Amino acid sequence: MSPTLTLTQTTVVIVDDDPDNSHILMHLFKRAGWRAIVVSDSTAALETLRRVRPEVVLLDMMMPVMDGLEVLAAVRGDADAQLARTPIVMYSAICDDRMRERALAAGADDYIVKTTPFAQVNERVTRCAA
Repeated sequence: MSPTLTLTQTTVVIVDDDPDNSHILMHLFKRAGWRAIVVSDSTAALETLRRVRPEVVLLDMMMPVMDGLEVLAAVRGDADAQLARTPIVMYSAICDDRMRERALAAGADDYIVKTTPFAQVNERVTRCAA
């Protein structure tokens, strides 16, 4: 029998430099029963992931300093095996099959376009966290 996901105990870290977008996502995830943590800086994201140990990460593709693919590569290449296996869902305004393929090839667990309705985002993030 497979384990059941208990959302009240499940943490999602939202990494997005757009404060409006991340604020909305945080509230939607919380209303859906998640513990949602927002990080607006790609560099701080790595520190937060090491400290918090979330079940899943929703990671914006286009950010200053390090883009989403660079953050993804840093997590996947981390010496800490548990951190390196953290499910990561890329969340991007880029609706392009080549970018999606590139993210998945780099180790993303899923790729969601920002125009996707939240119910579908929640479903796909939940699937990755399970």
